[in-house]
Amino acid sequence: MRTWRVGSFSMGGALVFLGVFLLLQQVLDWDPAIALLSWWPVLFIILGIEILVYLALFNKENSRVKYDFISIIFIGFIGTLGLGVALLQTVGLLDAANQYVSAEVKTMDLPKYEETMLDGITRVQVDAGQYPVTIESTPSKKMTMFGTYKGDVGKDGFPVKEISDYALVEKQGDTIYIRFKEIPYKRYSRYIGFVETTLLIPENINLEVSGKGNSLALKPRNMQSDWNVLDSGYLDIIMSKDTNVTLEVQDSGNLDDSKWENIKKMKNEYEDRIKSASQTFGTGKYSIVVKNADGVNIK
Repeated sequence: MRTWRVGSFSMGGALVFLGVFLLLQQVLDWDPAIALLSWWPVLFIILGIEILVYLALFNKENSRVKYDFISIIFIGFIGTLGLGVALLQTVGLLDAANQYVSAEVKTMDLPKYEETMLDGITRVQVDAGQYPVTIESTPSKKMTMFGTYKGDVGKDGFPVKEISDYALVEKQGDTIYIRFKEIPYKRYSRYIGFVETTLLIPENINLEVSGKGNSLALKPRNMQSDWNVLDSGYLDIIMSKDTNVTLEVQDSGNLDDSKWENIKKMKNEYEDRIKSASQTFGTGKYSIVVKNADGVNIK
């Protein structure tokens, strides 16, 4: 009586194909995950061919089928593994894992922005977003924005390829609006990235900043305009000998130990806050008004 062991031929063929794929992966530098995704369906093709051959050639009364359970379990394990990898590939987790392993942490320059057409512009309005921003007045007649990114740089390269990836800049009437964006990142990335930006604005243009609770640094230098800062985190203001500013702080947290005047405090349920305080630098001709800051530090 002829006996057909279903599974033995399939396992042998599977091992042959696995060896071929692994060899090609080494020679052609294939991604191992792609090699596995391409190889595992062959298991079902081989097993199906084996069953069809048996039905066509050995389907007789004196033939009987014996299953090679070890081979079938092996094929089932590899098939299940392949299905799992395919599922991970479909939902993007395989790419995320690949990015996690291959990514490097680098510090790179952000794309630089310059605006030279400032005729009729009297005001710049800034939404600081979630990253620290340094704003400095400049005698230049152009506005400039630049910075650095520190974070993962994977196979897709630097995630900030153009200005619109980290800032929205819109010019309307007499105002330029700047809104800093969240840097693009993979959903399952281990590290989103960190951005520090610097904005240089002509000294005769007024400034309005919404800090969104983030740390800011101001360098007014020889500013000849008025600045307003709302809802910042800890705010550093770096004064110079050419600065002619009256600094007013309203409804804010801690002040440093410099020479504040006209200090009025108020107490809420959680902490003491500064209702108002001021300092004068130089002639005090221009003003910087800070409202609802976590703290103000003069340097």
